[in-house]
Amino acid sequence: MPEGALSRHLFHWKNFKLEPFSWKRRLNIALDVASGMEYIHTLARQSFIHQDLKSSNILLSDDFRAKVSDFGLVTLVSDGGKSIMTRVAGTLRYVAPEYAGNYHFSSYIYMYI
Repeated sequence: MPEGALSRHLFHWKNFKLEPFSWKRRLNIALDVASGMEYIHTLARQSFIHQDLKSSNILLSDDFRAKVSDFGLVTLVSDGGKSIMTRVAGTLRYVAPEYAGNYHFSSYIYMYI
């Protein structure tokens, strides 16, 4: 993707001589990510849990449209399931404390991390 990872624009913008994002652009990116998560949770043929949603796994197009990437830890949700039991997966800094502490967690699939 032409603009690279979201993390580059949020945390390393000075190193790459980039302009900080406006609040409007940040909101549009958040909405794009939420739409992507809604798609994999409810609108795709089969529902999935991403398990590693973080700024380095959000890629930006040339017009700053956000796309969710890195589906290496994805978990399939059984038909009709509103929650799943799973082991801790993903990047620890981005895992909810209650999830990391219990080593398994039953969560609603509508979580937006």
